[in-house]
Amino acid sequence: MKIVNFSILYTFLIIGLAFNIYAAKSDCTNLDGDGAKPIKKVASEDLAVENDYDEVVEEDTRDGVVYLALIGGNQPKPNECGLIPKNPAGEWTGWGGPLNFDNVTIGEGATTRNHIVIGGTYFERGIGAHSVGTFVYDLTGADYVRFVGYAGMSDEKDPGGCGHGGSSHFIFSVDGDEVVKTDTLTGSADGENVEPLKVEFDIPANAKELTIVMGDGGDGLGCDHSSLGDAKLLTSSVTAVDPVNKVSTTWGSLKASY
Repeated sequence: MKIVNFSILYTFLIIGLAFNIYAAKSDCTNLDGDGAKPIKKVASEDLAVENDYDEVVEEDTRDGVVYLALIGGNQPKPNECGLIPKNPAGEWTGWGGPLNFDNVTIGEGATTRNHIVIGGTYFERGIGAHSVGTFVYDLTGADYVRFVGYAGMSDEKDPGGCGHGGSSHFIFSVDGDEVVKTDTLTGSADGENVEPLKVEFDIPANAKELTIVMGDGGDGLGCDHSSLGDAKLLTSSVTAVDPVNKVSTTWGSLKASY
């Protein structure tokens, strides 16, 4: 008669559940330190100050959330850091490469990465590049059902030498079919920071790849430090679209694009 060791089975069950928790910034290749232009929490962000913020979007730690990453993740099956692109790294950024950290913006070159702040909101997770950048993510490693992210220009280029803080448009395609194309987004307009633009759309069943293009907004690539804050894929195990652990009072004013 066979005797089943339930303690061993329970151990394997716990390990299996642990590996299903994809979202874990600590497992990424993160910037060591405050960045070339340190971010600063303030009571009210100021357009004239680079990288200050008064809102925070925290990491979404629910089971079944897969963040888009660049370095520390894996593909086609994501790991705890997230999912990385399958296309060559040379295509990811139009300037300042190679990209060498997760959850940062482009900075002023390879050694000057900064944490992601868009329109006065700090995002713990996300991807940043310099236009024109293209990212192709393999969708065959999990049952993804939805994409959610916030597009905009990094506050590291707030007005100063860059006028409106750079400009970019973002194109999202699934299996070659364009799903969302944003208007041209600038870092500032009418004397105020431009809030991040919420982009979300469903992923069709059996989709093979997601392509994201960070364009130059039609006026050349100067100062175009494009960013996607909290960029993530939701699997079918995630029962609610909006994260439950966000700490931000600006959700109601963020624009949605479908």
